[in-house]
Amino acid sequence: MSRGVLLCLIAALAAGAPAPAQASRPPEDQGPTQVHIGIFVLDVDEINTANQNFDANVYVEYRWRDPRAVGGGPDNVARSLHEIWHPRILFVNLQRNWRAFPQIVEVSPDGEVTYFQRAWATFSQPLNLERFPFDRQVFTIQLASAGYALDEVELLTDPDSAGGIAQDLSVADWDILGWKVESAPFVPVPGEDAVPGISFTFEAERKTGYFIVKVIIPLLLIVFMSWIVFWIDPKESGSQISVAITAMLTLIAYRFAVGSDLPKVSYLTRLDYFILGSTVLVFASLLEVVVTSTYAGTGRLEHARAIDRWSSWLFPAVFILFTVQALLNPLGI
Repeated sequence: MSRGVLLCLIAALAAGAPAPAQASRPPEDQGPTQVHIGIFVLDVDEINTANQNFDANVYVEYRWRDPRAVGGGPDNVARSLHEIWHPRILFVNLQRNWRAFPQIVEVSPDGEVTYFQRAWATFSQPLNLERFPFDRQVFTIQLASAGYALDEVELLTDPDSAGGIAQDLSVADWDILGWKVESAPFVPVPGEDAVPGISFTFEAERKTGYFIVKVIIPLLLIVFMSWIVFWIDPKESGSQISVAITAMLTLIAYRFAVGSDLPKVSYLTRLDYFILGSTVLVFASLLEVVVTSTYAGTGRLEHARAIDRWSSWLFPAVFILFTVQALLNPLGI
């Protein structure tokens, strides 16, 4: 047994799954045991961008054949999962879980074993947020068979019903674009042997209405407020400086207020570029006020007014170009 397979087996035992009474596979001389799986996402409660995870209500059906588990009568029998052989399938990216069904299997007279599992769980999901909040993400629920090699167990999509996702979901800030169930080997640790795996993935697009209304539009108003100084006569230097400083302090307070809604990542997202650029422009307007006030105070009033006139169209032009590039990114940079 390879070290990767052994690690998966230890993880299964640590999770509280006792070894089944029948430890050998059924039947071993006919190739890998085929397990047909159907995965259904009943609901997605929340997608947490900052914590890089999502909460989902998942229902899974497992079917395999094991003539040794037959009860002997004409009817289906219910047995404990740990009384018979089972493929020890785990949710790989599971963070926490609340079980809904008991660990009971149903065995038909012809030896087909059916196991139903439902989990309300939190799944980890690394996200690429460079395009945030105009991003699309792919979310994965990964399952793997712990303790078995690829030539021992084969996880396949159920030919009758491979899976699906509910049409109406609790998550309010995402649109589901599509889903798929794919059977593929899973590598638990880089460099180790692959184990049987199957995954349910769905693609979602973030709804931008919240960030436009609650983040972008208020930020636009703060930047516009900083431009009022260009229409105040440089002789009124006190009024100019007061407006510029108020705009700067308002922007700083605003950034603290929206900080909890923004992802905490080491790289800059599109929204980060927009906020950073807006901050630079507001600070630049404060510097412009200092320069024109100095000119006005030394008798160069017309020169100060000329700077204000140039700034009154230069700052908006730069801001429009910057906003288009930062949020819409037409150049693909």
